[in-house]
Amino acid sequence: MPEAAVLGIEAPLWSETLRSYADVEAMAFPRLAAVAELGWSPRSAHDWDSFARRLAAYGPRWDADGVNYHRSAQIPWR
Repeated sequence: MPEAAVLGIEAPLWSETLRSYADVEAMAFPRLAAVAELGWSPRSAHDWDSFARRLAAYGPRWDADGVNYHRSAQIPWR
């Protein structure tokens, strides 16, 4: 399929094993930020190191909001 034929992206979250809202958060964050990055930026701008730094900047906000996000060791969380 040509790139011009793609209308958007989706981010399904299979929830049959999730038991609480904290489980949902742990599965959704930081995935939602990563999916948004892919949807909003051109392929030529996809750069892991740059993305990892920008994603890390969300950590303090998510902490302040009490979000139960996955703290991957690949991200330099502040």
